[in-house]
Amino acid sequence: MKNDIHEIIRKGILAPSADNLQPWLFKIGADNLELWLDAKRSENFCDAGYLAPYISIGAVIENMRIAAADRGYRMTCSYFPDKKNKTRVVTISFEKGEKETSPLLPFIGKRRTNRKFYASRPSVAPAAKASLEETVCEEGFRLHWVAKDESRYQDLCSMIGDADQLRFENQRLHREFNNILRFTKPAISGGDGLDIKTLESGPTGPLLFKLMGQWSRQKFLNNLGISRVFNAYAKIQMQSSAAAGLITAPSHAPEDYVRGGELMERLWLEATRQGLSLQPMEALPIFIINRQLRNLSDFSEAQKATIERLTANFFSLFGINNKDGLIFLFRIGHAKPTTTQALRRPIDSFLMNSADTGVKYVVS
Repeated sequence: MKNDIHEIIRKGILAPSADNLQPWLFKIGADNLELWLDAKRSENFCDAGYLAPYISIGAVIENMRIAAADRGYRMTCSYFPDKKNKTRVVTISFEKGEKETSPLLPFIGKRRTNRKFYASRPSVAPAAKASLEETVCEEGFRLHWVAKDESRYQDLCSMIGDADQLRFENQRLHREFNNILRFTKPAISGGDGLDIKTLESGPTGPLLFKLMGQWSRQKFLNNLGISRVFNAYAKIQMQSSAAAGLITAPSHAPEDYVRGGELMERLWLEATRQGLSLQPMEALPIFIINRQLRNLSDFSEAQKATIERLTANFFSLFGINNKDGLIFLFRIGHAKPTTTQALRRPIDSFLMNSADTGVKYVVS
């Protein structure tokens, strides 16, 4: 069983996470497995209220469920068993049963964030779209779909461009973005953050991002219009895509974000199986979540006004409101494969010991 658990965890940690910081910890018990949030890796702007990390934990759970079934185990999850501890997310028990191999299993290791410009093809095939919609068939959750040939798609492109521009005009976001970029082999060997090659920014990209590494230089370049260039770049990325989608949850309850993360990963794996490329476009949803939880305290009044406008337009475009949980905004289409795989830490770095929780537990 121990070897099975380790292999199930190996599949779990191939899940996506904000800034690829992989904020997960596993405590292997005698008859169960606990999945914890690593609070030390959940301190960035996008981690407000732990909602984005909860989504990533849901993606881990989905990968583990698929891997467990292939090894003849059925997983049962108890979400937030300690209501007072926001970092103890789920207790998982395993029951031996019949081996069931999901068609999504081979794609856990092939799932990628594809930041390339997508090919100009008419649309996502109706059968593929239907299969994606089936992955989100869970009570209270919805997949909102906007095809490229709809007039509101251009409005969404503009919103996403404006949000990306703000990312480069805010000092805290600038600092955190540069902290997670990985340029050199020693940094890459740590196994987390964003390998600069995954940004698909071409041969001059690393030089540009290094130039913008200091906030004083970023501000100077913004005065010359560089942040507006990123606005235009995001719009072109969107316009090259076949469609955009948004998964919403029925509430802001932490469990809904975890369950939403499970659906996100299921959809992403199915998209990979269908030969489709996908990229999260999460800046605006993250801003909206921060607006709800932290009142945009890191932004200027002018920037707050921009985010208020974008929020109202975003809600109107998708027909949602403040009560809906924002799980996953993405663009989708057809593209050449990515050139670089996202970094991953070694499995031992995810396994807990007594120093992590105050409980007597040692990984053997």
